[in-house]
Amino acid sequence: MIRVSTSMIGDNLINIVKKNSGKMVRLQSNIATGKKHRMPREDPAAVSNSMSYKRVLFELDQFEKNIDDGKSRLNFTDASLSSATEILQRIRELGVQGANGIYLKEDRAKMAAEIEELLQELASIANSKYKGKAIFGGNDTFEDPFKITKTFSKYAGKPVVDKVEYFGDIGKQNREISRGNIVTINVPGNEIFWAENSSLFSSVDARDYVVAADSKVRINGTELTFKAGDNIEMIVNRINNAAVPIRASVNRMNGGIVLETSSARDIWVEDIEGSTVMNDIGVISGKSPPQNLSPEARYFGGSIFDMVMRLRDSLYMNDVEDIGSRALGGMDMALDNLLKYRAELGVKANRLDIVKARIIQDKTNFEDILSRNEDIDIAESITKLKMLEVAYKAALGVSARIIQQTLLDFLR
Repeated sequence: MIRVSTSMIGDNLINIVKKNSGKMVRLQSNIATGKKHRMPREDPAAVSNSMSYKRVLFELDQFEKNIDDGKSRLNFTDASLSSATEILQRIRELGVQGANGIYLKEDRAKMAAEIEELLQELASIANSKYKGKAIFGGNDTFEDPFKITKTFSKYAGKPVVDKVEYFGDIGKQNREISRGNIVTINVPGNEIFWAENSSLFSSVDARDYVVAADSKVRINGTELTFKAGDNIEMIVNRINNAAVPIRASVNRMNGGIVLETSSARDIWVEDIEGSTVMNDIGVISGKSPPQNLSPEARYFGGSIFDMVMRLRDSLYMNDVEDIGSRALGGMDMALDNLLKYRAELGVKANRLDIVKARIIQDKTNFEDILSRNEDIDIAESITKLKMLEVAYKAALGVSARIIQQTLLDFLR
């Protein structure tokens, strides 16, 4: 038999009231914050899951920002190339007109003068900047990638563009659009504004050349290692077996190395980490690229600007035969290369749209999962709070009825 004292009854009732009061406070706090848990210890597993979901959402937000930035840059690049395409098409139209025998020398001079103006505008587009950074300069985005040189022309009677040189680099700008999924959003100017495949014929007889020590070179951004003792044939094989857009061979006439690109682009070669191999065999002159090809080597291949200048000069010189053959042929190659890259950029833009749509759907799904994991049901919580209030008031009422005796009741 358990002895029940007055104090025990009071203590028990007070504990019940406190318990209900604590539940009410916690529920009121949950309703105020909208969250199920105030402290990790209340439900460690649920809190851990919430942290994982938030981390995923943070990644998705960053991927979406990367996509938006990449898409904006691609759109700006395409708009610039669209203007460049229109200019080239107009230049080609002038070339077709100039190839027609019905025009006089004076007419062709006027066509050449218009092409000169269009050439300068084309060079300006090649130096376009997005948010203050050159879009065709590779990773070297703060300076104009193309430098223009003018000289006096006796045919034009004034200075005209004589040279347009690339001084950017071949760096790629990448954006991560999903975990481990990288997209390159730029094309260096020495690729996109090129017209012909390039080739270099060294004047140095390398048939007896042997690499003195292990050496490294970089060809179009890819590092290659030559071993001590490699001869020219082994150097050629190492280049051809590497993942570079350049093929190498040995000129059987003079024993010099020959480098040829597999598409319209400039040749980009450099010795690195103290190597002198490319310098020794007459490919480069020791300077840093892009203006480091050996002056003794024979170089073939031209940029879009070279093709435009050739057509302009042929018109100035009234060389109808060259206008209708090589000059217009060069313009066709220039347009083909530009349109090729525009198509590639368009494919990338479409890919970004597809990935962004998936990311938006993933964000919606994870936000729903996160909400179910940590957000309270307001209607359900208010109902529970009302029930606790009823229980709390009932406990107070019972306490008032059971504990009614006072000290005066014991003095009767």
